[in-house]
Amino acid sequence: QKVSLPPLLTNSPAALVQGAYGMSPTMQKYMKAQSVAAGGNDGGVPGSMNQAVLEINPNHPIVQDLDRMVKANKESEETQNFAVLLYDVAGMTSGYEVGDTKDFATRVMNLMSVKARDDNATVKDAVIEESADDEDDEPAKEVEVVQD
Repeated sequence: QKVSLPPLLTNSPAALVQGAYGMSPTMQKYMKAQSVAAGGNDGGVPGSMNQAVLEINPNHPIVQDLDRMVKANKESEETQNFAVLLYDVAGMTSGYEVGDTKDFATRVMNLMSVKARDDNATVKDAVIEESADDEDDEPAKEVEVVQD
């Protein structure tokens, strides 16, 4: 419903908090359990999630990466998945449950795959660059790859 830039958020990229009249995640779980126990559906309390506020830390590298991605191409699937993943992780660390765990796991695995491909490309590029410099048929030099 709302996004804010609080000065108190310093270490985390984002947090999902309730507004002044919203229910905490624990209370939402309790109300949902009560509803199910009473024979109701498991839809939870209507409107309880609508008052959550996403607080973001604009100085965090993850938020800065997302900002660069949005400026480059906000409609790309990668950018949208990154944003939803940030929201889901903020919710999880704030005590909320992820609505679709399969979708969440897919986004995490995709992000891990991209990172693995980027790391492999960096190693291959470093070896190729070193081999290209070695034109006098001397033995290939070892290349040290430093992780950021």
